[in-house]
Amino acid sequence: MSSIKDVAREAGVSTATVSHVVNKTRYVSDEVRARVLAAVERCGYYPNAHARSLASGRTHILGLVVSDISNPFFPELVKSIEAAAFERGYDLVLSNTNYDPERTSHYVRRFIERKLTGVVIMTSELDAELIGELARREVSVVFLDLGQPGVHMSNLRVNYEAGIEEAILHLVSLGHTEISFISGPAHLRSAARRNESFRNSMRRHLSDTRALVYRGDFKLEGGRRAAREILAARERPTAAVAANDMMEINIPTYLVVRGSTAPARAPLRDGAQPRRAADGKQSADRRGGAKQQHAGARRAPARKDSDKVK
Repeated sequence: MSSIKDVAREAGVSTATVSHVVNKTRYVSDEVRARVLAAVERCGYYPNAHARSLASGRTHILGLVVSDISNPFFPELVKSIEAAAFERGYDLVLSNTNYDPERTSHYVRRFIERKLTGVVIMTSELDAELIGELARREVSVVFLDLGQPGVHMSNLRVNYEAGIEEAILHLVSLGHTEISFISGPAHLRSAARRNESFRNSMRRHLSDTRALVYRGDFKLEGGRRAAREILAARERPTAAVAANDMMEINIPTYLVVRGSTAPARAPLRDGAQPRRAADGKQSADRRGGAKQQHAGARRAPARKDSDKVK
């Protein structure tokens, strides 16, 4: 296996010059650069990424944390961020938390230990102490609805209130008054915010109607479970607002299979590809999934040693 000394000898330059060319750390003339790169190719030399990170204090690796990779929203997100990272010469490490805050903290700690250049956290749960640690270590971070923007930190805010308001108004315009909400896990702040937004909107537009909330989990099973509860209810709602696509997908299928008419749906669209339900009918409010994906990709931390997050 060739070493940096072999490349330097082949190119007729010092090892320091080879290092500057490979790591792009200092100006080298075009003629010398071409000679070094040709020698690298002939020798089959691969730089030691670990040694390079020890010298610079950073890797050329970004970490991406998502809540549930089976959610159709996240593969598109990963694709966009990976493309943005590749264009800037960075590799991407993907971690899936399955909506578990402890796993989120575990992965972020590992990213800090491994000196990743930047982290994209597409989940709304993270220990405040870890956020502070990321800031102290000047790790570039993109949050989803979490933390405060700063020199090295960007935050993509989600307007749940506006999205749910639009969904409720749409259903009211269709004549619905018995509207239910399928929420997310109780321990997630993002789920609590969506739940609160639904109740506020119902108070504004249907103050005489009780807000019906069915507990979900942001997953397919949550939709099936909510459908069972709706089917068993003495007074069934005529419309449902699902907190995300994963739960919404199974509701019409489950109800139609059981011989019931599925209520109108107004899911908070998070960018998942649309799927036709068994009854073929759907009222959907698409909530800017593509915008989140592209914004996350644009802000994906890709700073050099002296750069700040833009």
